[in-house]
Amino acid sequence: MDTNRTQGGRRTWLLTLGMALAGLTVSSLTYAQDQGQGGGVGLAARESAPIDLTGYWTAVITEDWAQRMLTPARGDFGGGPPGAVRTPGRAPIGTGADPTDEGNIPYEAAGAQAALAWNPADADTCMAYGAPGIMRQPTRFRIAWKDDDTLQLETDLGVQTRLFHFADPPRPGRMNYIGGRFVPPRATAPTGPPNGLEPSPQGHSIASWTSMGGSNAVVERGGYLKVETTNLTPGYYWRNGMPYTGDAVLTEHFRVMELPDGSSWILLSLMVEDPEYLNQPFLVHYHFKKLPDGSTWDPVPCL
Repeated sequence: MDTNRTQGGRRTWLLTLGMALAGLTVSSLTYAQDQGQGGGVGLAARESAPIDLTGYWTAVITEDWAQRMLTPARGDFGGGPPGAVRTPGRAPIGTGADPTDEGNIPYEAAGAQAALAWNPADADTCMAYGAPGIMRQPTRFRIAWKDDDTLQLETDLGVQTRLFHFADPPRPGRMNYIGGRFVPPRATAPTGPPNGLEPSPQGHSIASWTSMGGSNAVVERGGYLKVETTNLTPGYYWRNGMPYTGDAVLTEHFRVMELPDGSSWILLSLMVEDPEYLNQPFLVHYHFKKLPDGSTWDPVPCL
């Protein structure tokens, strides 16, 4: 028996098997990458959704209770009215050259001074119901698909409607090892507002899915929704005139969590960047619980 020939054949067989497995692994990774943005190449946003956000939801006020449930005093940046709270060794919050120092909103001095100039007698109450403010309200909202590539969010408090427009995400070039060909990169679709679109309280929102898992029957599919909103009119974060400018950019991430008691929750992060009024991004995290139906849906105008 030719031992060298036998061992050589075995090595050749193992090498062939290894190359085949490597090809399958790369193909699986390539498939997973294809699924990572948008849930599937060429699929409409509704069809490719990795999570289900549709239905009725209600805000559960566990953060910023006074600012969200009440109309705080002028100059309450999250620590009470000016001078009400004092950190040892520092000036009282709401006083000094930058009144927002030590407050919850990272204002530049110009933003803080604009907040202190708020006059409730002259204010437009709906200015607290624009996109950077509406999700802070103690509201219920209803999410449904307006069409295959537009998700609609309506609030009963303030009777506001937001539209999330999905755009094809960019995709880097890659090798398709099964087909033996290079798949060229795909540039992202335009994400800015259409030419001539007037700014509005809800602005123009571009949405995208990020999918995770779901490559086989064992790995459950999940992910989250990212929404970026621009083209805004000036408004308020809270109902006490905490302002943002028309140049503000709102970025939101919607995640869904299922609890052992069977309840469904949205974990929402909101980040606002506003170079004129903020010295760093303003980030908060809020929670919303899914309702069984729309029986408590009660549209009311801005308060």
